[in-house]
Amino acid sequence: MRFFAERLVRARWLAMPLAAYLVITLALPLANAGRITRDFVHHAGWVLAGCLAMIVIAIAGGLLVELARFGVRTAWNRVGPRNVGGGR
Repeated sequence: MRFFAERLVRARWLAMPLAAYLVITLALPLANAGRITRDFVHHAGWVLAGCLAMIVIAIAGGLLVELARFGVRTAWNRVGPRNVGGGR
């Protein structure tokens, strides 16, 4: 669980843009209209699913970057720096 929590904390840069998007697409129309229609619920479902997808993509992308860095680091440690100077 700690592994996932660390990645979620790293994705907090995404919180402000998503919050602004949710306010513009859900809160403002709801405040203006004052009623919830079937179309609005359908729209809200897609908006929330899209936001969740963005969070998952951001966390997965960060995980892939970490795995790539780990792989490069591991490979470098296995091979080690090459002696380019001719062995002196």
